[in-house]
Amino acid sequence: MLPGDFVRTTFYLYAISKPRKWIRTATSGFYRMDHIYDVIYEASKKYRGNFSILEFGTNEGYSFTKILYATKYAKMADRITVHAFDSFEGMPAAVERSDTNIITNSVEWIEGQFHGNYEELAEYCGKKYRNYEIHKGFFEDTITEKFLGRMTESPPILIWIDCDYYSSAKTVLERLIPHIPSGCVIYFDEYEWNYGSRFTGEARLVHEVNMGLFERNIELVLDTKLSWDSKRVYRFMRFEGGPYYEIAAPAIPDPSLHRTNDSPLP
Repeated sequence: MLPGDFVRTTFYLYAISKPRKWIRTATSGFYRMDHIYDVIYEASKKYRGNFSILEFGTNEGYSFTKILYATKYAKMADRITVHAFDSFEGMPAAVERSDTNIITNSVEWIEGQFHGNYEELAEYCGKKYRNYEIHKGFFEDTITEKFLGRMTESPPILIWIDCDYYSSAKTVLERLIPHIPSGCVIYFDEYEWNYGSRFTGEARLVHEVNMGLFERNIELVLDTKLSWDSKRVYRFMRFEGGPYYEIAAPAIPDPSLHRTNDSPLP
């Protein structure tokens, strides 16, 4: 009943298309804080011992303090230590083609962008939390053998990678892989950069892991329950060797369907 193609098109775009996109995003869109609580509760119910959450790329601590509060809210602050890794000097210079925007053939980030304030973050966290450590410096200097040795007693349950650059994220995984338990959740904040192209960024890292370029017996499996409509959240899987989590309460489930009635209804 609408007159003319212009009016019909305008009605469709603003009365149907845009509201439909908004509803879809509001109801099923990925929010990067949701999975934090899921992972923490999973560890509290399934595994014994102490754990770590590792964040690489902290900036001003927006996500870091939310992760810290999640451990407190879930009553797991006594079992989980949250580690922040950042130079607090901002983005380094891009070092290779895989660090660039291949659509515009340009560098996406300016050197020094996302400069953080270490002293301010440390002061804020010191007033509210105790279960954290802030590692100031470049990843190649702060992911030390001494730190990695501590992962035996406090294995990571969540590794949060917000490095943006492929080269930076690669440094993180190269050092962590021998110490990551099978089933550990790895979150890639910039996976969709360049539309998730396997040539660049964190998406390239996922591709290379699954192509066996790091180790032959490891894999990153997209966790669709945690990742929702994105491709950001993965489970690290190791086919052979450790480390492994210690099961909290081993039990053999009963798969039987117990008789209730003789109708087709349960």
